[in-house]
Amino acid sequence: MSVLEVFPVDSQQNPTYHGVCQAIERIFMWILGKMSRSTSTPLARERQLQILVELEEEGAVRVSSLAEQFQVAEETIRRDLDKLSVKGRLARTHGGAISIRNDRSDLPVTVRKTTNAAEKRHIAASAVLHVDPGDVIALDASTSVSELACLLPDMPLTVVTNGLEIVRLLARRPAIKVISTGGELDAKSMCFLGPVAEATIRQFEISKVFLSCKAIDLERGYSEASTAHASIKRLLIELAGCSYMLADHSKFGVRSMAYSSALGNMDVVITDAKVDTNTLDVLHAAGVATEIASAPVAFAT
Repeated sequence: MSVLEVFPVDSQQNPTYHGVCQAIERIFMWILGKMSRSTSTPLARERQLQILVELEEEGAVRVSSLAEQFQVAEETIRRDLDKLSVKGRLARTHGGAISIRNDRSDLPVTVRKTTNAAEKRHIAASAVLHVDPGDVIALDASTSVSELACLLPDMPLTVVTNGLEIVRLLARRPAIKVISTGGELDAKSMCFLGPVAEATIRQFEISKVFLSCKAIDLERGYSEASTAHASIKRLLIELAGCSYMLADHSKFGVRSMAYSSALGNMDVVITDAKVDTNTLDVLHAAGVATEIASAPVAFAT
């Protein structure tokens, strides 16, 4: 029923009234259309905000799953992702998008310690099995590797590290020779960086390096929060006979500021059971061995 049917007036006698009624009717129909769309699918801005929230939580999203989730066409989701990509909120990939971590400073150690703490402990328990008496190993300053340092037995071993926390943890194990690199102190990360630290590392024949990273992009590789962090880790990977990356599932599918190494330059990636099979397949295709850490089994006594 139109406005003219509710309030009938001869349009020839009052054309102005007729025009106003038609305008009101068009506005009313537009409002109804907007209400109808809002009850079935989120508006574009709201949908894009929800996509960003999911991206922050998961690290990556796929067009097909988002289209099903929001009950819209895949082309609609592609447009959403393209708009967010132009704004620098995400990076487009084939079939979806990944999060961009472009922060230029690392999080404080106290914050990083509490992030995925259980997974880090399980990964460290797997990594320590690769350390043998007599090894000369390098440990970076990451919280994942600090968990490994906690588990190192007091046995003949040389540890080269730029991490102050690792020096503290190993100070009371007399069988372990600890060598601190020195260098420029990064107080937030509690580690040494720069030319002096790198010059110290170059003096040693390192059999194994255990390190972590800020992010792992399956196309470009491992990245860090700053060029200084990336530089020292790049050197460790180049010098070590075997390199072990300790990375929980949250590291994958995201990017940080500076790349330290290509994906295939790592020998072994030790991660947790939450990592998806596609990630493992990409690592294997790049020639990287993977190891899934699981929670220790508690036996009844």
